[in-house]
Amino acid sequence: MTEIPTVWLWVSGLFFLVNLIFFAVLTFAVIVLMKFIKELQPKVDSLTTEVKGLVQKVHTVADRVEEVAVSVKETVDTVGGRARSVAGTTDLVVQTAGRQIERFSPYVVGALTAMKLIKGVADMRASRKGKEEEAIRKKSTGGPGLLSLLSLLLKR
Repeated sequence: MTEIPTVWLWVSGLFFLVNLIFFAVLTFAVIVLMKFIKELQPKVDSLTTEVKGLVQKVHTVADRVEEVAVSVKETVDTVGGRARSVAGTTDLVVQTAGRQIERFSPYVVGALTAMKLIKGVADMRASRKGKEEEAIRKKSTGGPGLLSLLSLLLKR
């Protein structure tokens, strides 16, 4: 039969030794890791509790936001309805006022025209009166005398 070469035996022994050291180091690392995980477990539990509390608060805030949104929507609908009502009423008032103005506008225009005519006639008379008084003053030589005063009083 054939024999196993010596080199092969040395390599196999070396591999077995390295494998044994690697397994011991790996076992030590797992033990250290387990201790570390046991130390972290309470912290993880407290964080989980805090996260659950925060999630609950977020849900509460979200519910409140939804309630406020519904309330705002109802308020906007109410105000919008009232605004439409006020706008409709204002439109009716404007239409009614427009009809009234259309009905009385000829009378108003006539009255304004008559007032302008009366003012024009009054201005014309005033300018004539002023010219006559000036002429009378020019005729009298020593200031307004008794005659010029009488003529002014009679013309008025």
